[in-house]
Amino acid sequence: MASPVAQQLDELLSEDMASVRNRERSAFDRTLAGHSGRLVLFGAGSLGRTALRCLLRDGIRPLAISDNNSSLWGTDREGVPVLSPVEAAARFGADTAFFVTIWTDSHRYAESRTQLTSLGCNYVYPAASLRWKYSADLLPYFCQDLPHHVYQEADRVRAAFQLWSDERSREEYLAQIRYRALGDWDCLSPPDPEPSYFPDSLFSLRPDEVFIDCGAYDGDTIREVLHRRGDSFSKLLALEPDPHSFEVVLRYIASLPPAVSSRISAYPYAASSSRSRLRFNGTGEVTAAISTNGEIVIEAVALDELLQDLTPTFVKMDIEGAEIEALEGARKSIADHHPILSICLYHRQSDLWRIPLLIHSIHSGYRHFLRAHETDGWQTVGYAVPPERAHV
Repeated sequence: MASPVAQQLDELLSEDMASVRNRERSAFDRTLAGHSGRLVLFGAGSLGRTALRCLLRDGIRPLAISDNNSSLWGTDREGVPVLSPVEAAARFGADTAFFVTIWTDSHRYAESRTQLTSLGCNYVYPAASLRWKYSADLLPYFCQDLPHHVYQEADRVRAAFQLWSDERSREEYLAQIRYRALGDWDCLSPPDPEPSYFPDSLFSLRPDEVFIDCGAYDGDTIREVLHRRGDSFSKLLALEPDPHSFEVVLRYIASLPPAVSSRISAYPYAASSSRSRLRFNGTGEVTAAISTNGEIVIEAVALDELLQDLTPTFVKMDIEGAEIEALEGARKSIADHHPILSICLYHRQSDLWRIPLLIHSIHSGYRHFLRAHETDGWQTVGYAVPPERAHV
C-alpha cells in the first residue's frame, strides 16, 4: 500500500491538464476580480518593476507600490505612487489585494505577509499567479515556471519520488512539487539548520577526500571545507568561469599556508557535457551564469576530461542551471568512483526530478536525500551518497 506522502503526490498529480492550464491562465484574474480590480504591489525591486510594466500594458493600474525602503516613499513608478507599508495598509488594507513582489534568497514570503497583516492588510498573496499570467516576461525564473510543465512530466515526477531514501526527503519533495504546481508557498518547510553541501546528519568527510567544487564563486565552499577539515584532505579542484570571481578565488588560495594551497587547484572553466566555448553573463555575483546573451566567452570542460588522473570522492555543483550538462560530462567519473554528490536542484523547475533521475541512470547504487537550506525554494540541494558513507 502506498504511503500517505505518495498518495498525496498522486492526488496532486491527478489534476487533468485542461484544468491545470485553465488554473494558471485564470488564477490572477479571478483573485483580482474578487477585489474589484484593486491591487497593491509590495516590493519595488526588479520583480515589482517588471510586474508593474506588465500590468500597465494590460490596462491594469495598481493603486500603489509599497516598499520597506524609506528612500522610495513619496516617489512614483510609471505614475504609480510608492508608499510606506504603514500608509499603504491604512489606505488600502481593508479590501485590496496585496501581491508580494519580492523573491530573494534573504527574504521569506511569510515574513512579508505577517508584516502586512499586522498592519491591517486582510488579503495578501504571493506573486505566483502574477508570474503565471505574465509568464512571457516573468518566467521561467529559477525553480518557478508554469505549473503545467510539472504535469507534463508527471511520470518522471513520480519516478523521482521513489528514489528518496528517507521520509524527510519524501515530505520535502512533495512540498517542493506542491510549490511548483500550485504556487503554494505555505507548504514549504523552514530552512534546514545544517549548512549547504555538508550536512553532518547524512555523511561525514574523510581525511583522504578529493573535492571537486563546481561553482567556486568567491571561495565560500573552499572556506567551508577548510573549516571542517583543516589541512586534513587530499586534493581540491575549484572551477569558476566568472573572471572577477575567479580572481577572488585565486587571491584567497594564495593567502593560505603553502601546505594547504599546494593541494588546491583553480580553473577558469565551466563544468559542462564536453569541451566547448560558451557565452557567459559575468557579473561577479552569485547569479553569474551561462547565457546565450552573455557578454563574454568562457571555456567549458567535461569533468571526465579534467579528472582523468584523479579519483573524486566529493562533487559539489551550484552552477546556475548548468547542473545537468555538468553531470552528463561526469558520467564516467560518477559511474567508476561513486563520489558523494551535492547538487543544487532549484535553478530550474524540473531539476528537482530530472537531476536525481539522471544520477540514478548513471549509478543506481546511491542513497538520495533532499534538503532545503534557505527560504522559499532557494538553496534546495539533492545529495547522492554511497550506502557505505550514508548515516541514514
